Amino acid sequence: MKRSLLEASINRRQLLKWASGASLGGSSLTAALGGLSALGTSSALAAGPDSSYRALVCVYLLGGNDAFNMLVPSDAAGYNQYQQARVRLAVPQAGLLPIRPRSTDGRSFGFHSSMTEMQNLFGLGRLAVVANVGTLLAPTSKAEYESGHNLPPQLFSHSDQSDQWMMGRPEGLDLQGWGGRLGDLLQAQNQANGLSINISLDGDNVFQTGGAVVPYSLDVNGVQQFNRLNEPHEAGRIAAFQAMLDEGLASSNLLERQSAEATRLSRSLSELMRNSLAQAGGFTASFPDTPLGNQLKMVANLISVRSRLGAKRQIFFVSMGGFDTHDQQPEVQPRLFSEVSQALYAFYRATVELGVAESVTTFTQSEFGRTLTNNDNGTDHGWGSHHMVMGGAVQGGDIYGRMPQLSIGGPDDTSDGHVIPTTSTYQYAATLGQWLGASAADVATLFPNLSRFDRPNLGFLSP
Repeated sequence: MKRSLLEASINRRQLLKWASGASLGGSSLTAALGGLSALGTSSALAAGPDSSYRALVCVYLLGGNDAFNMLVPSDAAGYNQYQQARVRLAVPQAGLLPIRPRSTDGRSFGFHSSMTEMQNLFGLGRLAVVANVGTLLAPTSKAEYESGHNLPPQLFSHSDQSDQWMMGRPEGLDLQGWGGRLGDLLQAQNQANGLSINISLDGDNVFQTGGAVVPYSLDVNGVQQFNRLNEPHEAGRIAAFQAMLDEGLASSNLLERQSAEATRLSRSLSELMRNSLAQAGGFTASFPDTPLGNQLKMVANLISVRSRLGAKRQIFFVSMGGFDTHDQQPEVQPRLFSEVSQALYAFYRATVELGVAESVTTFTQSEFGRTLTNNDNGTDHGWGSHHMVMGGAVQGGDIYGRMPQLSIGGPDDTSDGHVIPTTSTYQYAATLGQWLGASAADVATLFPNLSRFDRPNLGFLSP
């Protein structure tokens, strides 16, 4: 059968490569191939069928969030200690937004004045704080730090600590994230349409990359269109492309066949996403017009069409930059905290309207905290930091873990302003993973060094 001039003018392999590289709905060729792999993979640890829906939403604060100004000691003794350590960077005591944790060590605390919404959710029992989390290989004392015993590699490095947080295990070398490894376990609970359990609003990332599962990417406007194959007047081009795709699918060459199948799947998912998002909504919550607000609004839209997407388990990834506050921290931080607080609150309200507040848990991550000491008008790279967990299943209104003493040279300080974590990323991730559906045996496999810590589940989520 003779080909048309248009078909003859385009090399089949070039066109397939061009089509795959154009992302076809935001899913890269690697992601599409990963999705194909996942369809044929049944993990020995995979959970059984579950009619309920659950989702984790990771909010990554890029740069290293200074949470010691996010949640501040408000009692006289605690604030005095904090103020002496932070000098020019201490936020005013009078402006702190008081909270009343269910459990207390005798100290009192308040949120930064820009986080009214988080104070509100904490009071309603829908927000918890997990204290002083960081990359730990094992519980670490000040003496062990000073001797260099059992420390995670490359402390205080943005790239290394970010990878370690996303992997959930500082000893890991394979760059598989704990969200990706959870996806490997739980992907089979979703409809077998090729859509990854992991959806990213910030492109490819280590957190959502597993052995088989990789993230499906889109942006705040939805999926990207491959316009040259979607216009009605391009019927000849579309027919030529489809003929070459069919030929690739029937090829005896494995790589060519896989590439063609990845392209076919990517186009299919793009269409699924576009058609589903056209039906999205069902909430009136007003999101701030900020990068984080717009990302979380898209996550809410995706959750609203979860049935159309065939999803019973989902893991979302969004991010916000600007937290590497080496300078001008007093000027920059109120805006950062306000944007986080407003976006998270809007998202929680949307989940309530959608009837899934109990089924969606949102949590923060950041590569490290900041130093207690200042460098001019900002802070340097630290270690331990506080994190927030939000949702209807959260046992909120409390602080989990031990709040550190914020004194230079104190028992929780390395003597140069780096606060030693008292809660491990293992514990933080394992608690979230178990809630999503992993068993205790699963998390012991996912996080081999979890057994070094006395509490594998921190208890901030209902079963």
